Amino acid sequence: MTAETEIRARLDRWFAGWSPGQAPFDAEAMRPLFAAGEIRVIDDFGDRVVTIDSFDGYAATWTPVMAGFADWAIRPHETPRIETSGDLAVVTFVFLGEGVTKTGEAASAAQHVTQAWRRQGRTWVIVGEHITSDDPKKFGAPNESED
Repeated sequence: MTAETEIRARLDRWFAGWSPGQAPFDAEAMRPLFAAGEIRVIDDFGDRVVTIDSFDGYAATWTPVMAGFADWAIRPHETPRIETSGDLAVVTFVFLGEGVTKTGEAASAAQHVTQAWRRQGRTWVIVGEHITSDDPKKFGAPNESED
């Protein structure tokens, strides 16, 4: 299996983890996708910037946010681009998210993602993630304020 094929399969698991549908969000299911120990995550989540330095911090940050959704799923806007060099890889893509909050409001998001991956032993893991928000209407997603 090529590095790109392995990373793509693990990236599919990342998308699945962020797409719980109506089930509760399970951050722990994504732990094997991330490096043990220190990671770097930066996300301009709407009106604030979140920085995280461990998977425990990742889970602690996003589990309460995702608890506010009755239904949520994300999908890539186009095929993620994967560039590898030795034991390092960079993955870039835009994802679209759509769902419903527990208060019944429609929600949508578009986010630009850059992930740094590193091969540890035989396994590719995420060591860094940078996510920047964009207007979901640019990508054809409904705006959460529309009825």
